[in-house]
Amino acid sequence: MATQPEPLLPVYALQGEDRPKVDRALARLIRRITDEGGGEPDRLSATEAPLPDVIAACQTLSFGGLHGVIVLDADAWRAAEADVLVGYLDDPNPASVLTLVSAGPLPQRLQQAVERVGRVLHWGPDPKASARERRKWLESHFAQEVQRVGGHVAPAVARAVVERACGETTDAQRTGLNALMLTHEAEKLVAYADGAPIDRDMIALMTPEHPEARVYEFADALVAGDAPLAFDRLGDLVSGDDRTEPIVIVIGLARHYRGLARAQELGPAVTADDVTAATGMRGFPARKVAEQARAMPSGAAARAVARVARLEIETRVSAQRELGGALFVLESAARDLVAIARGAALV
Repeated sequence: MATQPEPLLPVYALQGEDRPKVDRALARLIRRITDEGGGEPDRLSATEAPLPDVIAACQTLSFGGLHGVIVLDADAWRAAEADVLVGYLDDPNPASVLTLVSAGPLPQRLQQAVERVGRVLHWGPDPKASARERRKWLESHFAQEVQRVGGHVAPAVARAVVERACGETTDAQRTGLNALMLTHEAEKLVAYADGAPIDRDMIALMTPEHPEARVYEFADALVAGDAPLAFDRLGDLVSGDDRTEPIVIVIGLARHYRGLARAQELGPAVTADDVTAATGMRGFPARKVAEQARAMPSGAAARAVARVARLEIETRVSAQRELGGALFVLESAARDLVAIARGAALV
């Protein structure tokens, strides 16, 4: 006899740098809400939507089913902001299911409130893991993803894939991006291997070197307001055997524009040294960010961050993608980001 699933709780926190597992858990939760008559959930971003809007969405009356509310980048809230949501969780709407998605933990009191009335689920390395531990985790993640889709890979070959495909792994957002790229590579290589173990020759043929670099070429064209070049770069990213997953593009853009926004906050004459002191970014990346921040209209980077936050929602959990495909969603955002770089106020 089939067992009934446990009732959904008022709040869930889906956390960690293993973005593929977080996304799969989010998809399962959305399906569960939909199955219980909830329809399409509200989708918000903590970097864009004020907390009163999040609470108002949670307090929405539902007729005939549960109401889902999803908030991405929930670890972006400051402690004082998050306390407003702690108050809501003291008496949550029983007809709403709030899902907080983040790479890192929530502010302490909010994290404790979620643990008290809901559930916190974490996937990925320990947030305090060293660079070496993160690298080992990525190798293990790739091997597990290969196994998940029915393939076989030796530890030394998994290490070679990480060396070829992944960038530096010391921060949470970079590790999350690498995890997404490795999931894509696992699925692609297993399909190519067709039952045989994955070997180094397959990697050399099928796995591009550091695909994140191609995302930055796309970002550079957007920041420059060069529409023809931006659309050419986007076409290169999403087509061919070495195409890049849309969510990898979005996360790369998000990190780049957040760095630019932080640089613009430092003033119109920001230098590479200023960027290094504020963000820890060094060398050529710091010089590039400082140069682009000075060239962009005042406040443009912050508007771009908000637009990319909306793009991430559209890419990950939006029906809009089903209407026109991932390329349509990315092209729409690219048009807006070019306009912002040229001085438009839209987000």
